[in-house]
Amino acid sequence: MPIRYSDINAKKMPPSDFVIRHYPLTIQQLLAIFLTFLLVILSIVTITIDKISLAILLFLALGSLGWYVIVLIQRSRDLVMATEFQNSLFASALHFNNKFCLIIRREGNIVYMDNAFRKMFPDLLKETHLSVANLLRHGRVDPLEAEQIYAAIERGVHDKIIFTIQGSDSRTHKLVMAVEPIVRPSGFILLRSREYVEQRINRHSEFKVAPPSLLNKANLTLFAYIMDKMNTGVYVVDVAGTIIYVNPALEQSLGYQEGEMAAGRFLLRDILNTTSTTGPSITISEEFEGEIILRKKEGGVLRTFVNQRVLHTENHNFLGCVALISDPIHEDGDARKISW
Repeated sequence: MPIRYSDINAKKMPPSDFVIRHYPLTIQQLLAIFLTFLLVILSIVTITIDKISLAILLFLALGSLGWYVIVLIQRSRDLVMATEFQNSLFASALHFNNKFCLIIRREGNIVYMDNAFRKMFPDLLKETHLSVANLLRHGRVDPLEAEQIYAAIERGVHDKIIFTIQGSDSRTHKLVMAVEPIVRPSGFILLRSREYVEQRINRHSEFKVAPPSLLNKANLTLFAYIMDKMNTGVYVVDVAGTIIYVNPALEQSLGYQEGEMAAGRFLLRDILNTTSTTGPSITISEEFEGEIILRKKEGGVLRTFVNQRVLHTENHNFLGCVALISDPIHEDGDARKISW
């Protein structure tokens, strides 16, 4: 497990895209103005030695100070009321159709928890440091499932993980956790958990859907080690159409940096040139062999030959697809057909 998920002394750097509001006058400036005004009053009284002038000046000074304090208190009450209303609205929205919700930092520290989480893990709240690592340890989550959660948080991409956790009352809950990075302010991640419902298979469906975790990055380690050495482009797509692996040859051809496309932010349709009405259509659920047009990162297109194959488990559950991509100009057509 990475150290950052349990390091209580992790640096808490403010996000660069969140700007703290600066008020016209700070507390120090207000205190300096008041002391200066008070010093002027005492100087005038010392010079004139007039009780009436002293009383008038003190009345003006204390009256101004009292007026400012009253205005400040009223603004603070309005701010507290607006904040409480927004927090109530925010908490109700997060709890809708969810088992519990958390907001964490990238290093794993919990910064927000809803009431459902407090009721489910009351013993965890007694600990001095609340983090994802302590939550998974307290809930006795399986190490393999916990590693999937850590990997999703580390990648900082949208993902869903099925796991089993125990509450403080020792009751077992099978949940689906949605990992959703917050765009602004950055550096925070929303974790939404709901009860896992066994997937119902549609009898009229052309294929059965397998759990999306079967084609995760850990299972592609050996495959990636081999495919990274190839000059032919390779991509792997899961059941949702998300590109989960692209070898460096294809990324270089499309103008991307190594590892940029496989970060979980691209769908297969994002790189297909859908503006062309004459070219063939390609979907992840069917095998395809022929020429297609891909979009480059900085504009422009790339004509390629794609040999795509659909992946299934032994039980004929649909996993996704894998494809070899080559340049049709420099390779013989018959040779491409036997590339698999």
